[in-house]
Amino acid sequence: MGGGYNPINPAYFIDDTPEKQGTTFLGRPVINYEEAHELCKGYVILVCSGSPQARKIIFDGLRNDGVEDADFCGFQEYFFCAHKDKVLAVFDMLEDDFSKASYANAILTRMGKTKVRSELVTEDSYFELPAFATFDGNEVFVDCGAYVGDTIEEYVSTHIDFKKIVAFEPVDRNFCALIARVNRLKQEWNLPDSKIEMVCGGIGESSYYAGKESMIQQAEHGVHLSGIRLSHKDPSGEGGVPVYALNEYFATQPISFLKADIEGYEWKMLAGGGKVLRRDLPKLAVCIYHTPADMFRLAIQIKEICPEYKIFVRQHQLNWHDTILYAYVEKEYGIIE
Repeated sequence: MGGGYNPINPAYFIDDTPEKQGTTFLGRPVINYEEAHELCKGYVILVCSGSPQARKIIFDGLRNDGVEDADFCGFQEYFFCAHKDKVLAVFDMLEDDFSKASYANAILTRMGKTKVRSELVTEDSYFELPAFATFDGNEVFVDCGAYVGDTIEEYVSTHIDFKKIVAFEPVDRNFCALIARVNRLKQEWNLPDSKIEMVCGGIGESSYYAGKESMIQQAEHGVHLSGIRLSHKDPSGEGGVPVYALNEYFATQPISFLKADIEGYEWKMLAGGGKVLRRDLPKLAVCIYHTPADMFRLAIQIKEICPEYKIFVRQHQLNWHDTILYAYVEKEYGIIE
């Protein structure tokens, strides 16, 4: 998981995919279910599939033909129970009852205990709270994980006046689409080129180059950035994709609104942006749904960077995706009742 929040040291990985038999994953043997009957007696078996349908099939199979003396449960249930102190700490730091209800429901949904409550799903991702929907002629909006510019289009259409937008997108195909959309927006809204800066690169804990091949894997297969995209460094920089730390990129330029949807790498972004956050106290709209650990470590990390941040949570889809943490400093924006 990263960030010191992975309590699991597995003995084996169980996978019936033929080509994976006899291989290792994270230094542990990959075995099939028949081998598990011999090797995993008395163990705890964690079901880790991201698909609810696949999890149901696995659970049903374990109930009908379980490993002798073994217990089994969902990975996220195990993970959140192992870190219940941190989950409860974030629950207690949330500023309003709607955030508390949304957060609790999101955790329980990920644990497989319930479903997302429709009355908790809100619209306007990244601009849900009034403080995030207001516009300021001096605002610098930083879009980390700009994708194809969909959030930028919403920002431009709802924020009548702003100083500048800086957009980071590391995947070539997405970046080409981003350029096309931004050029259209500049024409439609009569915006000078200097208003929107586009950067073909990622955001991380430091500045370096990531391997181009890992970026292609991300674009074609949806591999999480935290696991692949920025972990494979290219020391030469030749053909690599630049990764920037916020502290370095914005060393002399203030920012006032930071949005991040970067596939589980948000905690690395925060690690490389502490100076900027303490200096500028920007509004933050950060995705926390990509990994289980992000559901608590990002709020804790933000509070450690600057205790004055007020934390809110909103759910924007009728599933466990699009859970977003909002944070801002009370003295600037006031608490939303």
